[in-house]
Amino acid sequence: MIPKNITKDNILNAIKMIDKDGIPLGHESKKFNLVHEVKIYPPKYVVALANKISNGEMLESSKFGGGLETNGFLERLGFTITCKNADPKKPIKYTVIIATQANHQKSHDERCPNGKQTVEKMLIKIYGTVMPNHKFESGVHPKDFIKSDYHQTLKDIFTSLQGYRGHDNFVRTLELPKIDFYIPNPGLIIEFDESQHFTSCRKEALLQYPDSLRIGFDLNKWIDLCNKISSKDNNPPFRDEQQAWYDTLRDFLPTIKQLQPTIRLYSKDCHWCSLNPENESDVHKFSMYLNDRKSSTEIEIIEDPHPTLARIVIAGN
Repeated sequence: MIPKNITKDNILNAIKMIDKDGIPLGHESKKFNLVHEVKIYPPKYVVALANKISNGEMLESSKFGGGLETNGFLERLGFTITCKNADPKKPIKYTVIIATQANHQKSHDERCPNGKQTVEKMLIKIYGTVMPNHKFESGVHPKDFIKSDYHQTLKDIFTSLQGYRGHDNFVRTLELPKIDFYIPNPGLIIEFDESQHFTSCRKEALLQYPDSLRIGFDLNKWIDLCNKISSKDNNPPFRDEQQAWYDTLRDFLPTIKQLQPTIRLYSKDCHWCSLNPENESDVHKFSMYLNDRKSSTEIEIIEDPHPTLARIVIAGN
């Protein structure tokens, strides 16, 4: 993680040091450039050097991420990021996610219908066939998943939600409500989460997710958003428990249906309707955003007490 006390002046001084001393071997940029006064610099090395100026030591590469984290941090300070082969005289913003949110968060409504429509168009551009408001044939009670490896976990979450505020009967349907987007190839669920999804009930469920569950979003970020937003919808009184449970099922569904991990997009992470599906740069940004998600990888380790040959079997992508 990039320290928050690194300032714009620290970045500018790091750039001056690079102008004087050059870029050490191995620290060249691979995908992106920081553009300053028509010159280009490797974003991650600039941040690492700025940390030395601010905090007395180089920031190790393993301690912070390139791409979205580094570029977003620099853009918030007012710097411009371009793709590696882009013309520095025609800069392309890397993170509409950060830049536009800062400029429009007061005037732009997260419920803007064009935002979700634009997300659908971007998904079509990247994947081809997209099925919005798709309905899976899936039950909604823990007993419906008795054959799943996560049956007990789901049962525990369900029981926990029942006792959280005393609403025992919050499931009022026989089938799981529709998901936001389903992409048949490669078998991917994408959910678009607005503020009402981030409740104390949702946090109660998220905290019980096992480490082995593969998800396509940052679990800690979603828990943190639940703490910060703490939305409440008491119409009907059990609404928050109900929504938290259905969201939980959509996260566990890929393990049952053998799909890719569910990806979740936060409505306020980006001024989504500002993206242009016909703009190659915007499509690239959106694709990078989808790929910059955290999920676990299942690794099966088979041990022999007296091995002459060791094998590591990695299942999946």
